[in-house]
Amino acid sequence: MHRVKRIKAAVVAVTAIAGLAASITPVQAADTCTAGGNGKYICKYGVTKHDLPNGEDEQFLVGTDYAVWWRITTNGSWSKWTSMGKPDPAGGQAKAASSITVTDWYSGGELRTSMVLKNTNGATVGKMRLDTGKGWLPWDFPNCC
Repeated sequence: MHRVKRIKAAVVAVTAIAGLAASITPVQAADTCTAGGNGKYICKYGVTKHDLPNGEDEQFLVGTDYAVWWRITTNGSWSKWTSMGKPDPAGGQAKAASSITVTDWYSGGELRTSMVLKNTNGATVGKMRLDTGKGWLPWDFPNCC
């Protein structure tokens, strides 16, 4: 009788552990994807691809740290992924909470590029680059969206 109870207890314990592992693993696997260059990102936000007028390409994604990550081609070769930081112009800890939109326009003969998304504070935030090859300005609250 004691042997039957021990076997039942072992079966219940194994079933509980297996159920816990099954309930955790698929969710984690579905939430994280891998982009080219081994960029780990939150699947539901995807990878935003952006073609530049000079023939080069760039990509943006929300990393597993909920910061925005970026890479660009130079002469057809991809750079490493670079963190653009957490999208919080106020200097807090807000995280990325949406996919990323990229828009180009010309001003004074220079190409301007805006990258915008929502953060966990519910704000639309973004960064702007004044011309291809120049750095990105700090996080800001754009008047565009």
